Amino acid sequence: MLSSQSGRRFGAPARGGAQRGRRQRLRGWLLLAVVVAVGLHITFWGRPVPTHFSLLNETALRASGTPREWRIERQTSAPHFWQADRVETWRARDTDGDGVIDQFEIPQGNFARPGLRTEPKRWLVICFDGVPLRLLQDLWDRGHFREFHRPTAVVSVFPSDSEAALTAVLHAAPPPGYEHLYFDRGSNKIRGGAWVTLSGAGIPYIGVLDYDPPGWAKALPYLLPQKTYRADLGRLRKDFLASHQGVFLAHISSTDSLMHLYPPRQAEPSLEEFERLVRELYLDARGELGVLVFSDHGNTMTPSHAAPLEELLTRRGWRFGKTLASPRDVAVPSYGLIGFIAVYCQDAATAPLAGDLAWLEGADLVVARTPSGDGVSVLRAEGARAELHWNADGSRYWYDATQGDPLELRPVLARLQADGRLGADSSASDADLFAATLAARYPDAASRLRDWATNHVQNRANILVSLKPGYFYGAGVFQHIVSFTGTHGALDAESSLGFAMATRPLPPAVRLTDLLTREFLDKRGGATQQHR
Repeated sequence: MLSSQSGRRFGAPARGGAQRGRRQRLRGWLLLAVVVAVGLHITFWGRPVPTHFSLLNETALRASGTPREWRIERQTSAPHFWQADRVETWRARDTDGDGVIDQFEIPQGNFARPGLRTEPKRWLVICFDGVPLRLLQDLWDRGHFREFHRPTAVVSVFPSDSEAALTAVLHAAPPPGYEHLYFDRGSNKIRGGAWVTLSGAGIPYIGVLDYDPPGWAKALPYLLPQKTYRADLGRLRKDFLASHQGVFLAHISSTDSLMHLYPPRQAEPSLEEFERLVRELYLDARGELGVLVFSDHGNTMTPSHAAPLEELLTRRGWRFGKTLASPRDVAVPSYGLIGFIAVYCQDAATAPLAGDLAWLEGADLVVARTPSGDGVSVLRAEGARAELHWNADGSRYWYDATQGDPLELRPVLARLQADGRLGADSSASDADLFAATLAARYPDAASRLRDWATNHVQNRANILVSLKPGYFYGAGVFQHIVSFTGTHGALDAESSLGFAMATRPLPPAVRLTDLLTREFLDKRGGATQQHR
C-alpha cells in the first residue's frame, strides 16, 4: 500500500509537467498562427485595386484639326473559368480640341460626357488630401486625367491644414481645434489626441462625408503608406457603388501622407492608380456621372526639419506647458508635423509673445489677433510689422505697413491705386485683392487672415506662426519615425494652393470656401443606380 501510494505521489509531478508542456506548446502554436494570420492579412491587405479599363494610343492632334482620339479597352470576365476574358474596344474623342474627352463610341451605342448634352444624374466629389496644384497640372499636361478639364487653382484657408480646410469646404460647424490635439480654453488644458483621430469624436465635417477612412486606418499611413492608400481606394469604390446619394462626398486622407513622404515622381504611380479607379466609375456610368476631384491644401515638396520652438521660448523666459496659469505661460499643441504653430497665451501676453516668436528660426510670418477683433498684426524677424483690418462683412481691407511689408501687399495696393480701384479711405475690395494676389507669395492673404481670426475652430489661438518651407512643428516622437519631403499649413503659395478638376469647366481659380456651394450640397438625396 505504501509503495502504491508513493508511486502515485512520485508520478503526479511528471504527469503535471507533461500537461504544462502540452499547454505551452499549444500556446506557442496559437501565437504562431496569430502571427501568420496577421502577416498574411498585411500581405494581402492594401493590394492594388483591380480595374477593367485601359486608355491606349492617344493620337496626336494633326495640323488639319482632326480631334484627338483614344482607344479604350474594357476587359470583362468570362462566365466560366475555362473561357478567356473578353476585351471590348471603345473609341473616345476630344471634339473641340481642349484636351478633354467629349464623346465615346461603344458597341452598345454612343454617349457623351456629362454636361455636354445632358446634366449628370449623380455627382462623385472626392477630396484628394494634400495633393499640390503643380503636381496634378503636370500630370494633366502629360496626358493624364483626360476625362477632366485641366486642373484649376484652389486657394486653401489659413492654416492650410485639413481640419480647417474640410470644415470650410463642406460648410460644417467648427471643430475644437486646428488638429485633433488642441487647447481647450474652457477647461484651460490641452485635450484630444489619438482618441479623436480613432473615433472622429467632436469633428463635425466627418459627419458630412459619405466616405472617410475608419479611424484605425488613419493611424497607419506613415507606417504602411502604399497599402493604406490602396485600401482607402478600395473602400471608396465599394461605398460609392453601394450608395444612391445624388452627391457622394468622399475624403481620401492617405494621399496626404504620400505627399509628406515621397518626392513628386515617386508619388505619381499612386496618383495614376487613382486615375484608373475614377475612370472606371466614370465610364461605367455611361455619361450619367459627374466627377469633381479637389485637394484641401498644397504641399511644399521641400525636405523639412523641426523649428526649435521650445528652446526659443525657454530662452526668452516663457514657460512652455499645457495650461495657462500665469502671464508667462504658453500652451502649444503638438500633433502632426505641420508648417504652422498654434500658440495660446493669456490675452495680455499676446503682443510681447508675438514679438519674441518673430525671432524663431524657421518662422516666416507671425500673425496675432488684435483685441478689437477686426484685425491682425503681422510680424517678421527682420523688424517688419504691419496691421491688417477689415470691415464687418469682410468686403474691404486696410493695410498699414509702416515698418516694412511682411505680407508684400504694398506693390499690389499701388497697382490698384493706379487703376483707380482703391477707396477714398485707401481700402481695397475683397474681390480685387483676391484677383491681384493669386500669383503672389501669399495668395489671398487678407481674406485668409480674416477667416483665421474669426472662423474655423472653437478654440482660436492668440498667435499663429507660419513657417518657411523646409521647417515643421509637431510631435517630438513622430519626428524620429519618418523623414518628411514636404509639409503644409503655412500661408505661402506652395502650402496653400491645392487643385480642383471636374468633368465640367471650373473658374481659373477659386477659394476653397466657394468650391462647393450649399445649394450643390443640398442635392444629396437619392439617385438612380448607375449602369454596370
